[in-house]
Amino acid sequence: MTDQTKIQTIIDKFEIIEVSTISFCCRDTGDWDNLARCFDPDAPITTSWFKGTARQFAEQSKNMMDNHHPTDTQRHMMANPRVTVNGNRAVCEYYLILHQGRTLDGHELDLQTWSVTMDLFEKRNDAWLIAKRKMIYEKSRMDPRNFGAVPQSYYDQLDLSRYPAAVKFHCYRNEKSSGHSPQNLILKGSPEEKAARQEALQWLSGK
Repeated sequence: MTDQTKIQTIIDKFEIIEVSTISFCCRDTGDWDNLARCFDPDAPITTSWFKGTARQFAEQSKNMMDNHHPTDTQRHMMANPRVTVNGNRAVCEYYLILHQGRTLDGHELDLQTWSVTMDLFEKRNDAWLIAKRKMIYEKSRMDPRNFGAVPQSYYDQLDLSRYPAAVKFHCYRNEKSSGHSPQNLILKGSPEEKAARQEALQWLSGK
């Protein structure tokens, strides 16, 4: 590999990570126009609550955020990105922890969801755009925002048996605060995760 090729690879990887990062910053701040610019408009996106195009994702995310409680908070924290580039295609995989503050049933709660994001990229007109995104979910938790403020009876009466155990609090929060029941969950260690990773390899090979 020549020095010029190495430099171009470094530039490509930086730009790819930047696009993925900007997409979540825009998602958290409600910058819907710039969120859409990170994706091909028809890029398929699969999350725990959504399956459709990037254009539809921006629209439905806006509607969901507009209906949140005024004190709700949200931050997606990215870590350990790994980028593989092959010509004008690439895969960016990274850890994601979603921190959310929600008021549910009158109680102030803090929730976290651990997942892995797989962004499939394509370079078009000298710009890297996300051509497909899939989320792989690992675990979740829910805690009172203020220690001791939520009675144990609240947790005892919750029936979360209809949700996958590893992400039951994530699914509960989605359904309770936004009306989205889990439909497209890809769980860590599942056949669906294996298929998503195989799809990423095929994407890199140009298939």
